[in-house]
Amino acid sequence: MLESGPAAGVIGTQALCHTLALENAIAFDMGGTTAKAGVIYQGEALTTGAALLGGYEKALPVQLAMMDIFEVGTGGGSIARVEEGTLRVGPQSAGAQPGPACYGLGGTEPTVTDANLILGRLGADRFLGGEMRLDVAAAERALRAKVAEPLGLPLTTAADGILRIAATAMSYAVKGVTTERGFDVGDFALVAYGGAGPLHAVQVARELGIRKVIVPGAPGVFSAFGILFSDLRYDFVRTWFTRLDDASFDEVERIYGELETEGRTAISSTSVTPREVTVKRAADMRYVGQEHAVTVDLPLEVFARRDREAIKRHFDAMHERRYGTCAPDERAEIVSLRTAVTGVMKKPPQETIAAGGPAPGAAAFTGERPVYFGEHGGFLATRTYARAALLAGNRIEGPALVEEHASTTVLMPGDALEVDRFGNLVIDVAGRR
Repeated sequence: MLESGPAAGVIGTQALCHTLALENAIAFDMGGTTAKAGVIYQGEALTTGAALLGGYEKALPVQLAMMDIFEVGTGGGSIARVEEGTLRVGPQSAGAQPGPACYGLGGTEPTVTDANLILGRLGADRFLGGEMRLDVAAAERALRAKVAEPLGLPLTTAADGILRIAATAMSYAVKGVTTERGFDVGDFALVAYGGAGPLHAVQVARELGIRKVIVPGAPGVFSAFGILFSDLRYDFVRTWFTRLDDASFDEVERIYGELETEGRTAISSTSVTPREVTVKRAADMRYVGQEHAVTVDLPLEVFARRDREAIKRHFDAMHERRYGTCAPDERAEIVSLRTAVTGVMKKPPQETIAAGGPAPGAAAFTGERPVYFGEHGGFLATRTYARAALLAGNRIEGPALVEEHASTTVLMPGDALEVDRFGNLVIDVAGRR
């Protein structure tokens, strides 16, 4: 399984979950053009054997083992515009060149980044650690001309509307890998990364009723962290239409054996030496008469015991989780057999940071500026902190901003943050679910 950037971020989230003994988490990655979400469930990154590329009515179906990732066209560079009297955000993007208007590189379209700057969530003199100064006036001109004046809104109200629409759009990505897969999104923590992920994470969490947000170290390059924790995995599938009641376990073992031998051979032919090789089995199954199948993970023990009833129970449980119903008395059939052969690689150690008291030290506090929180009365005096100077055990109450080289974490009023021993920002999100 080839680990692209988005998939590597999910793997990084899985590694983070293992470190924190966290079973269920949503990997939320927001960059310049898109926002993506994947799921860690019971400690494992969820995969899929099929996906649709493009809109449903004209999509290209792809049947290939891959991370189960849902993506929407909303990022820091997403352009805000008015169409037929309605404010829209994305999927069109200003890209890196010319980029948002505030970059001062010739861009004239207002973007999500411009809205964050106008509302004080980004500091004009602290972007990229102060290496790039942002042009507040250019952002205001673009947003006023293209959004605020056409809608007859104050500048800050228009900017706040852009962020609200962006948060709603990004919540669809999270729902695409949770609610639409039969999960209760409130049972998951949201791990936010990418350059823009921490800026919007608590607002997306509020939209969905998520109670905990975790911002890992160096979120702007978190996918690179994930690559360090990736294993060497090969997925194989073979079509095998058979009624479960009629399935021969000897034939099942023969097919799985051939696939697993192929996987072990592929791993041994590489230039790396894994710590161990593991095997997982699954089957695509459906009720007799159905058209669509669901993929069911099957423990190796059910094959050792030749337990046909256990396979049926696993299928019924998966069908109920996915669709909200199952039919234990109906016959089932197998469509395909799947196996994943993984070369488990040695993982780098997780470093810890120095401990401190609940109050951040003087070196961490970098000032105060007005930040707009519309639902809390407008601009509020908001303390800012340098993430690099925070210590394990430090606590920060919202509203607050935690700034670092490639990202800014926003705490809204009522939110509470604590730095854990690995330097992660663990946020308890305010509000009722």
